[in-house]
Amino acid sequence: MIKVEFYSLLRLLLKLDKLDLPAQENEKVGQLLQRIQRQLPTPFLHKLLDDNGELIPGTIILINRRNILHLDKLETPVQEGDVIAFFPPGAGG
Repeated sequence: MIKVEFYSLLRLLLKLDKLDLPAQENEKVGQLLQRIQRQLPTPFLHKLLDDNGELIPGTIILINRRNILHLDKLETPVQEGDVIAFFPPGAGG
């Protein structure tokens, strides 16, 4: 299983904080995002990805507490037992 965690405004939007999914062979973060979106009734990808399918600046996606920006971004492989956390861009002041 893969453990998916939603934070900040995603939790409010989806009314969901966690989701467990079976791992799929050779799946990447970008593919996992698409799979999650197909399973959930509420659109959420627009909070994380731009119109070109790239990460919106400020989006944080962690795999086992490591930021995918320091790995292979959306091409980072996802494996059995991974914990993936999605944080949409935030504003503050």
